[in-house]
Formats: sequence, C-alpha cells, structure tokens
Amino acid sequence: MRNILKIIAGDFKRLTSSVVSIVILMGICIVPCLFTWFNIFSNWDPFEPEATGRIPVAVVNDDEGADMLGLHVNVGDMMTEKLAGIDMIGWQFIDDKEKALEKTRAGDCYATFVIPEGFSRELMSVTTGELEHPKLEYYTNEKTNAIAPKITDKVRTTLEEEVDAVFVGTIGKYVTEAGDAADALGLEPEDVFGDLGETMDDLNRDLDGVIALVGAAVGISDAANDLLKASNSLISSSENALNAGENLLDAGEEALPDKKETKPAASAIRKEAKIIAKGLGQLEADLSEVSGDMDTFNDFVEEDLQANMKIVKEMQQSADKVAKKLSDLGLTGLAGKFEKLSKRLGKIYKKLSTLEKADETTWPVMQETVESLLKDIRAAERRARKIGNETTDELDKKINKAITDVAQTISGVRTALSDMYGDLNTLDAGLSGSEKSLASLGGGLDKTVQTLVSMQDGFQNLSELFESLSDSDVLKDVNHLMKTDAEVIVERLGAPIQMKTEEVYPIRNFGSEMASFYTALAQWIGAVFAAVMISVQIRRRELLSQMRLYERFFGRLRLFLMIGLIQALIVSLGDLLYVGIQCLHPVLFVLAACVNSIVFMLIIYSLVFALENIGLALGVVFMILQVAGAGGIFPPEILPHFFRVMYHFMPLHYAIDAMRECVGGMYDGTYIRDLGILMLFAACFVLLGLLLHKPMRGIIEIVEKSKEECDLML
Repeated sequence: MRNILKIIAGDFKRLTSSVVSIVILMGICIVPCLFTWFNIFSNWDPFEPEATGRIPVAVVNDDEGADMLGLHVNVGDMMTEKLAGIDMIGWQFIDDKEKALEKTRAGDCYATFVIPEGFSRELMSVTTGELEHPKLEYYTNEKTNAIAPKITDKVRTTLEEEVDAVFVGTIGKYVTEAGDAADALGLEPEDVFGDLGETMDDLNRDLDGVIALVGAAVGISDAANDLLKASNSLISSSENALNAGENLLDAGEEALPDKKETKPAASAIRKEAKIIAKGLGQLEADLSEVSGDMDTFNDFVEEDLQANMKIVKEMQQSADKVAKKLSDLGLTGLAGKFEKLSKRLGKIYKKLSTLEKADETTWPVMQETVESLLKDIRAAERRARKIGNETTDELDKKINKAITDVAQTISGVRTALSDMYGDLNTLDAGLSGSEKSLASLGGGLDKTVQTLVSMQDGFQNLSELFESLSDSDVLKDVNHLMKTDAEVIVERLGAPIQMKTEEVYPIRNFGSEMASFYTALAQWIGAVFAAVMISVQIRRRELLSQMRLYERFFGRLRLFLMIGLIQALIVSLGDLLYVGIQCLHPVLFVLAACVNSIVFMLIIYSLVFALENIGLALGVVFMILQVAGAGGIFPPEILPHFFRVMYHFMPLHYAIDAMRECVGGMYDGTYIRDLGILMLFAACFVLLGLLLHKPMRGIIEIVEKSKEECDLML
C-alpha cells in the first residue's frame, strides 16, 4: 500500500510541475465533453418543422382538372394550396417539370413531386364507373444525404393523405350541396318516398278499372260469334228493342239531377279532410305532452285514451263514407286517397288499443310504442291536409260537366236509335264480315290482360317498397348525412379511425433521447484519449525493481480514475445545466456517468497494461463495434446477426440503458442491474490485465522490435 501511495504522490507532483502537463490534462477532461454537447445540440429536434422546414422539396402541378357532376375540379390546385400551409417541409412550387428534376439531380432539392396532367380525371373516375388508379410521380436523390430521403418518404405519405382528404372533401361537398338543394325545395326524403308509395298505390287501384274494361272487351270478343248467329233474330226483333231503348232513355233523363240543385262537393271534401287533420293534430299534441313523463302518461291512459280511440274510430268511419260516395260518382282516384287515409286511421286505432299503464320496467317499451304512434299520426295528418289542399273547386265543375255530358249523350243516342230503324239490313251485312276481325281481337286482348296484371303487381311492390323507405332509419341517417357540414364529412371519412397515443416514458425532444448514447460514447473516447496521452506503464527502473505487479497496476490506476471522474462530472453536469436535456433523476444520472467512467477507464487501462499498444488498438476496435451494435441509435433487433449476438457483451449497451432510465423514467430495478453488470465487466478486465501482463511480455517485445525496425511508428 505504501508503494501505491508513493506512485500516486509522484504522479501528482509531476503533473502539477509542468504547464504543458496541466494543459494536456485539461484537454483530456474537456475534449470528450465537447463531442457530447455538439452532437446533442445537432440532434436536438431534427424531425420538427423548424428543422425539416429547411429541407427543399420541389412540387410540380401539371394537373388539368376534370369535370365531375357538372363541376370542374382540380385536385392538383387543391393539393398545392394545402401544401403551402404545411411548414414541415421547405416546399418549392415550380411550373416546369424538367427544371424541378434538374434541381433534384444537382442536389438543390432532395426530392420532386409531380402531379401529372390527368390526375384529377383518374381520381374522380370513381363517379363514372371507369375506375383508374391515379399516380403521383416521386423523384428522390438518395446520394445527397442518408437521412433526408427518409424524411421525404414521410412527406410522400403525407401527400397521399392529402389526396385522400381532397377526394373525400369533394364527395362531401356534393353530398351537402344535395342536402341544401333538397332543403331549398322543401323536400324531406321521408315525405318524398311516402308520396311515391301513395302514387304507386293510386296507379295500382286505377289499373283495376282498366283490367275490368279490357276483361269486358274480352267477353265481348268471345260473344261475337253468338252475336253473329243471333243476328237474324236480333234484326227481326229490333223494332221492339228500339222502342224499349227509347223508354230507357226517357227514364235516364228523368233521373239526371238539376245542376242548380247539386251542392258543392269540393268544399264538403275539404271540410271533411280539415276535420280529420285537426283531430289528428290534437291527438298528436296530447300524446307528445304525456310521452316524457310516466305518471302523466298513466293518467292519459286511464282518463283520455278511450275517448281518443272513439274519435279516431269515428274519423275512420267518416273517411270510409266519403270514399264510397266518391266511388259512386266515378271519382275513383280521390276515393282511393280517402280509403288510404282510412287505413292509416285504422292503424292508429289499433296502436292506441295497445297502450296501457306503465311501471318502471315497461315504461321504455311504452315510450317506443308512443314514438311509433306519433310517427303514424303525423303521416296521417299530412295525408289529410294534402287531400284538402289538392281538392279544388274544379271538382264541382267536373261533376256538373259530367251531368251535362250524360244528358248530351242520351240525346245523341235517341237520334241514333231513330236512324237505326233503316239500317238494320246494313248492320246484318257488317256483322257477318267482322267475324274474323273479332277472333283476332280476342287473342290480342287476352295478352293485354296478362300484361296489365303484371304491371299491377309491379306497382304494388313499388308501393310497398316506398312505404317501407319512408319509415326507414337508414333513410333518416342518409338525410342527416346530407345536412351535415362538408368539413365534418371530410374529417369523418378522411380519418374514420382516431389513434389515441399515450407515451409510457415521454421524452420531450430527440436530443434528450440521444444524450445517453453520446455521453457514454464520449466517456469511452475519454478513456482511450487518456491512455493515449498518459503512459499506463511505470518506466522508472528504481520503482520497477521495488514493486510488485498489482502495486504497479493500482498505483498508476488512481490517476486514470481521477481523470475519468472529472470527465464524468463535466459531461453529465454540462448535459443537465448547459445543454438542458430532460432528466427525471439528475442525481442518479451523474452517478451513472461516474460509474461509466470508472468502468471504461478500468477496461482500457487493463487492456493497455497487459498488451500496451495492442491493448490500445483493441480499445478502439471495441469502441467501433459498440457504436454500431450497442443499441445507441438503431434497435438491436434490426442489426445483423453478429451484432445481435454481441449486443449482450457490450459494456456501452448497459451504460446507455442506465442513463436512459434517469432521462425517461425508472422501471423495476433496471438501473441497479445495469450498473451491477458494468461493475462485473470492470472486475473481469482487471483480472484479465493482471493475469495477461507477464505471459504477453514476449509478444509485446516482438511487436516493439518490429516497430523499431520499421522506423515509421512510435
């Protein structure tokens, strides 16, 4: 121990006795710190817009645009407008493609994006059914820098997202414009489909009359032969038939009402429709008032339900009577509307009969039933008001005109009957020549009946379809989408999935993430630098003869450990106080730096003590291997197989991990484990240095002799 202290005292005395030695010692302590700080500053925020915004990327827009549903769309212009507001890249908008490519080849721009001429047309081809896949042209110069192309590749992804957003935005614009147009016209999809259903139902009912007429024509055609066979007897008894016809016409004239005595039918129909609509409106108001509170609803069921059911039943019966009267007058279309209204009222009556008092368990079910009932009541009320609005005074004119036409027809028939007395012979000849024509007509009329029945079935299916669509929840969702703001549609369709990110160990900038790697690497460099500038071996002969091997080893080691601790304190405190890295555990960070320096000094010192210059070279080789494979920059999983195997035997790996624990946060004793493994590395190399010192003397002398003979190496 005395000899070790003697070496320490001698080393300290010689270092402080020379200005050059002091300057060299200061350089050994400071230079590695500068390496760390400069690298941390250069990597502080390399991927933030302030840094990447200085990377020049050219954009060329050759897009000519395209017409979509009557609107001219230029996606290229939309993209360039959006890119101009994105500051993550230094965009350069150039009109000439060749000029932009020349800037990329020369290295003035790291990449060029070209939007081709037909880009909008290909993108919007989805609206025409001729699907084409639009392509952006991307040119990158990977020779200029290793990292810049990776950043521009990320920009390429951003451009693709912007194209998607523009496309979805255009579609969303059309959807909202369609909704605005529908609102401006006062159209509600539910009402439109409901009216279509009723129209199909009216057509179906009108076809009943047409089919009956054609069926009658078929019967006439089938009876043609019988008519022809009976022509002789018909002619012989024609005079009696004509006399009977005149008597029938006289009775018809007497049955016709006087137009002055007919009451206005239109006002009566409007009044009936108005009464029904008013009654439905009152029922809707009463149900709406009680639908939100269970107690109020129960009072309604107990006190007012039966009275309201009676009113609805009376309205239904009234609608049936009006429908029958209109049908007797031949107004089948208007009669059909009242019949449909009667069906709606019957449906309402049936649902009213299902209402009963509710408790806490059945109240939600009753609420759903009331909502469905309110929907039916509103539909019936709209139908009643529509019938009233569509029934004009023209109806009275049509009825009076029909009376006049019948009277004129009777008069004309009377004249025709008088002429028929002299034409019976001509009629006989005409009937005999028409037999073949009637036979052909019969076959054609049969086909006509079949066609009309098929049409009737089709109209019935359409009526049911439109009725179901009018009450469809899907249609309501589409209507809601059409009324939604275009920006909301773009946001939802362009990014339907939102990623929620929670950082487990957040680090505020890239420089802080890299600080552990550059600090540990600088400490290894500092150990190598110290071994280069300061001799590990004791050269004085008077001391060599008096000291044992371990005394020489530990005697000079104290100087190296002192230098290592000074380096550790300067670099770690500089990281915290000067550079300002993020560090959750600053005291433990400084402690880890001190342990790292001690271990690295012991490793380099032991190698050089045992192998001299060969050991120094091995220290440099170990440093190079650890820069590539210690996980400081790239994850070990992506490294070649050799580095993945050596990763667990690299001291720098554990030094970096220990410091990262201090920067980002501790996990389950990782910090203590890493420092413990580092101390094991140090102990192993100390034993290695002591054990290999004597056996390697012969090899060292051979190497030194070869160097002297070369006369080129120190």
